[in-house]
Amino acid sequence: MVKKLIDNKIPVKGLAVFYIVSLLLLWSYFVWDYVNGALIFASPHDRHPQVLAVLFFASVMGVLFLTAMVGAWFYVYRDAGRRGMNQWLWTLIAIFTPNLLGIVIYLILRKPVLTECPGCQARLEPQLLFCPQCGRQFRQKCSACGALVEQGHQFCGSCGANLKAPRNANA
Repeated sequence: MVKKLIDNKIPVKGLAVFYIVSLLLLWSYFVWDYVNGALIFASPHDRHPQVLAVLFFASVMGVLFLTAMVGAWFYVYRDAGRRGMNQWLWTLIAIFTPNLLGIVIYLILRKPVLTECPGCQARLEPQLLFCPQCGRQFRQKCSACGALVEQGHQFCGSCGANLKAPRNANA
């Protein structure tokens, strides 16, 4: 299950194909319009190669921005799923909140990534010590500082205390 959670990536190849196809369609329209003198180039004053070059550059930037936005929406959708949040709600907030503010809000308010119970593969929040589904302990608290430590670690990553050392009752 963890492998499935990690494999949720942004479809980069699909976005690249979308970008290239969109640019080719826009550029073919601009060239057709320039050659035929229609719509954009209807006036003889507009039939300059510089205008066509500006349209090419503007279309590259516009389609690049659109592709980046779609990629960010894919990221929000997939990342919200990995964190146990409502995917559609956060994606719609990211899409319809102006000035990229929805994506910024998501990045600030998102939950930590869910972990998987080694016993029953249930998706769990990282601060839990025991699985609520099967009761298996998969984390422990450091006796010295109280930090969460993975099962099997010999030393605490926060304070360096030896977790395998026998506890002295007189200390």
